[in-house]
Amino acid sequence: MIGALLVVLSIALLWFFLPRHGQPHRWMALPFIETAVPLLVVMAFTGGLTMVIEYVF
Repeated sequence: MIGALLVVLSIALLWFFLPRHGQPHRWMALPFIETAVPLLVVMAFTGGLTMVIEYVF
């Protein structure tokens, strides 16, 4: 359950921070957020996917 939630939330965050109309999201201009958000999205996705796979098998 938690794994699936992490996967869904990471996909939603990725969609939220995607560039629109050729311009990056305004929060991505901040120095710490520019590097932290992609790292957190990838970590949440891989952790959630690992939990889902572990639950299935």
